[in-house]
Formats: sequence, structure tokens, C-alpha cells
Amino acid sequence: MPPPIGPVSTSTVTPRRPVTTPSFTPSARPDPLAVTLANGTSFSAVDRAALAAETKKALRLGADVPARVQDGPTCGLYALGMVMDYWDKKDARNLNPYVRSEDVVRWDSHSVPADTSRRLLDEAKAKGFTTQGEMFYASQLASLARGFGYKATVNADFTLEELHAVLDRGRPALIGFDVDQQGNPGLYDGKRAHWAVIEGHFEKDGVEYLVATHGWTGGEYVWRADDFMASVRNLEQSDFPAAPKNITRTLRARLVEVSPGVK
Repeated sequence: MPPPIGPVSTSTVTPRRPVTTPSFTPSARPDPLAVTLANGTSFSAVDRAALAAETKKALRLGADVPARVQDGPTCGLYALGMVMDYWDKKDARNLNPYVRSEDVVRWDSHSVPADTSRRLLDEAKAKGFTTQGEMFYASQLASLARGFGYKATVNADFTLEELHAVLDRGRPALIGFDVDQQGNPGLYDGKRAHWAVIEGHFEKDGVEYLVATHGWTGGEYVWRADDFMASVRNLEQSDFPAAPKNITRTLRARLVEVSPGVK
């Protein structure tokens, strides 16, 4: 997973105190994979300003997750953290751990204060899922969520219609894709594999769009659905040191749906 520059144990839940959280205004960061020599193709950019009204409505109807900005090759963990923040805001009994202990003092690592001393990175390492924070197995990301009390399923070879159904239920979707230098979908055969949270969808002038976020900035992105699905389906292999070389059966076209475990 591209980093920005720069066993489950018993949970310890700390009492909530009133917290004033500063408004989240993430700043753009340089391409985390600027030194990577992956050859590939980028799709033409979407005019986000022209789609602002539709984007706002899609987020209202879908799952507008709180922002987090990743530290290290941890895009999947920070994406999962955003989803946990979303469910925690709906019901405080849902845990929303920080990814790393350093997140306590790193303002852009979270929008919602954590309610447990457990850390996603620590527990992923303890389970043998990761070495540096990379998550190349969708099944392991789902398992990690279950360890914090959530329900989590993996839909292999999902379709756009199935993604729409998840979003229409008001649930964010965790999906791997190839990211280009601007943070948008590209085609790099998996060499720039990255996790996104899909938050909503809409149609305009006969074109389907997706609203997404990910750990580079924590801000919203708008992508053509066909571009994103092409990027999702082109994940073949990774050259990340700790990743499986072939990611067609671990990450490609896998949708991780995380929902609350509490009732």
C-alpha cells in the first residue's frame, strides 16, 4: 500500500469526555509513490466542480465517512479506521481505534477521538496480517474488523450493481484499486495498489460516478464508475516487499463491507 511521505486482546474502553475537534481541512500531499517506476495509464480527470451538487447529495444518501490521513504503508488500516469512525458516530458502542499510537498527537490522523487503547496496526501485526501496515488480503482486513466487534464480509468479483446495493444500504465499501499520481484510479497491474472507501454514487448525463476517499488526504474524490472498476479489475501483482506477488485472489475485485456488531 502506498505510504504518504513525510491475536485480539480484551478492549480497554475509556470514558468519553466532551471533545472539541477542529474542522478537518486536509492538505494535499505529494504522490507517495513518486519514486516507484510502475508504468501504466491514468484516466482523464473528472470535473469535480461541475458535479458538486450531485456529490453532496450522494454523500448525504450514502455513507460520508470521517477523514483520516495515513502514516506509512497503512492505507487499508486508515481506510478501515474511517469506516469505524462512521459507525462510531452513529452509535458510540462501536469501537473506533487509532491505527498507531502516534495518532494521538497527529491531528490529521483522525477526525473522531478514539474510544479504546487498542491499535489497529498493533493487532494486525499480532495476527501476522502485516509487517509495516500493508494489507494485501481483503479477508484479513475483514477479520481485523471482526476482532473489534464488527460484522464484516468480503464480496469477491463484485459488480458495480452490488457496490451500489451496499451504498444504498448506507454502508461504506472498502475496495482496493490502482492509484495514480493524483490519487485517482489508474492501470498499473497492481504495482500501485491502494485502499479506498467508496461513500456514494450518482448518475449524471448518462454517466455513473462514485464518491470516494482514501488516506492520502482524507478528502473526497469523484471518479467515473467505469474507470474505477477497470482499475479494480487490473490488480495482478505487487512488488511491495511483504506483499504476495500475485494479488488476484487476495485483493483484486474484493469488496469489504463492514457493519456494526452492536444492536
